[in-house]
Amino acid sequence: MAYTQLTNLDFTQIKTALKDYLRSQSDFTGYDFEGSTWSHLLDVLAYNTYYTAFNTNMVVNELFLDSATLRDNVVLIAKQLGYIPKSITSPKAVVNFNVNFSGSSPSTITLKKGSGFVTTYDGKMYNYVATTDYKQVVTGGVAQFRNVPIHEGTVITDSYVVNTSLTSQKFIIDNPSIDTTTIIVKVFPSQSSTNYVLYDQAKNILTATPNSNIYYINEIEDERYEIVFGDGVLGRKLLHNEYIEISYLITSGPETNGAKVFTFSGVLEDDSGNSNYSISITNLQTVSASEGGEEIESISSIKYNAPLNYGAQNRAVTSSDYSVIIRNIYPAIADIIVYGGEEASPPEYGKVKVVIKPENTSRLSNFTKQDIIRKLKPYMVGSVTCDIVDPSIVYIEANSSVFYDTSTTTLSPIEIKSKVLESVQNYLSLSETEKFNGKFRYSKFVSVIDNADHSIRSNRTRINLRKDFYPLLNTKSYYELCFQNEFDLDCDIPSVTSTGMVVSQYPSYTTYLEDRNGKMVLYRIDSGRNEKIVLNNFVGTVDYMKGEIKLNDLTIIKGSYDDNKIQIRVRPRFNDIIASRNVYLDVDIENSNFTAYPE
Repeated sequence: MAYTQLTNLDFTQIKTALKDYLRSQSDFTGYDFEGSTWSHLLDVLAYNTYYTAFNTNMVVNELFLDSATLRDNVVLIAKQLGYIPKSITSPKAVVNFNVNFSGSSPSTITLKKGSGFVTTYDGKMYNYVATTDYKQVVTGGVAQFRNVPIHEGTVITDSYVVNTSLTSQKFIIDNPSIDTTTIIVKVFPSQSSTNYVLYDQAKNILTATPNSNIYYINEIEDERYEIVFGDGVLGRKLLHNEYIEISYLITSGPETNGAKVFTFSGVLEDDSGNSNYSISITNLQTVSASEGGEEIESISSIKYNAPLNYGAQNRAVTSSDYSVIIRNIYPAIADIIVYGGEEASPPEYGKVKVVIKPENTSRLSNFTKQDIIRKLKPYMVGSVTCDIVDPSIVYIEANSSVFYDTSTTTLSPIEIKSKVLESVQNYLSLSETEKFNGKFRYSKFVSVIDNADHSIRSNRTRINLRKDFYPLLNTKSYYELCFQNEFDLDCDIPSVTSTGMVVSQYPSYTTYLEDRNGKMVLYRIDSGRNEKIVLNNFVGTVDYMKGEIKLNDLTIIKGSYDDNKIQIRVRPRFNDIIASRNVYLDVDIENSNFTAYPE
């Protein structure tokens, strides 16, 4: 009897199939296959078949981008699509400072590569360094450094000597946490030479010639990187005994996003390499706080971006093309939306509108926006211009009372709260809430709270919406805040409230905003009687149906926080919150309140 091919991976069914096969053979007629000896032999055969089939299935899965699970395999398949996964990215800040010479001074002074500043962030000290030399002229004993970009991390330099007799020679960077965007490759004629040629990373092969001074970069096993040079056709081929110097930055990634207080600790030298000058650093200003730090690209992100990058073909035409290319230029993006200027209100023909919500911050600095646009230009076609717009972020704040049964658990209220927070954060990371065109589903949110622990019996959760805006200080301005969701209308309590501010008309008071019958009023708090005293009964309007607030002719001279931010909170009419176009939903766990009550 012919043996029936196995079609399953279940151990019991495999063993049963083996028994049926043996019973069908005349040589084994009358054998007891349930006996201990035969049973053990069949177990071994079944396990061997089971493991072989399982391993074969796993191996085949690793051959395809959608089903591969090991990073090395995902990276290799993405490489076949021309996609190089993004490395860990160092956060960048921009500073201005003056160098004052109290005695003799050189004609020029240089801030040396690999030196710069230090900052303390979350109790830890970090280095922020220049990734190249910055030279300035000294005039009147002062050198003014302006718009100097500094990156978090440490500059490392590796060197190699080319040996063409070694057919397998590879140039591998073994250090972890490398920001590949900071790699600088220099090729010298020999190890003793001081002259070098700077090599550029090849973005595509269309412009590569046999004499192009270019290199390619590949991620290899264990998140390391290999530098590959041309073969004499696609890039210049290296010669025997040439000397290679590769410098790069190792970084902590996003840990210091938001740092803005720096202390100078750099090395300053004149053209002769002399640093023995009496100097002081003054007027140190942070032009742009640290931003853009990001972890190495995840497996799920590689699977998503690799096919889109292949479809873009290194040109920005469709909205998805812009999205993929900008993510490659600036990896620290939480979400991005792209639309044509003709869809804007009012229409702006010939423009592409790009709305970016960065990771760990609400908006990009002007310096970063201009840097993205500059790097995007080679990919754009025709006379189209790019306009990067700040997102309109609507924050959702929850106030939740969680009731749990003490007879079914020994957990304390603090431990119950921790489990609720963990469940909520896990839900938000997997849901379609925190994004452009996001949707907050109240019923799902409260069910996540209920299911955080078996002892939780119920919860009572209220939500508020919040928008932050940054006023134009000392300027009479008009402000419009759009929430895109209806407001709750209550005759007894205000639907709209604000944090404090100081306005030019009443500079001696901290004033606040609230709505009254469709009008926005300005008031202060009488500290003695704790009563609201209206200062201006009409500073704007509220459209409860459209979810819009308009503030007229306000001259604000100070906001609520160090950055003069002002927060506006509203009570929505419905608990399901929906955003569209450039409105980004963000559930603000930090400003939400979860309290557990034992029953």
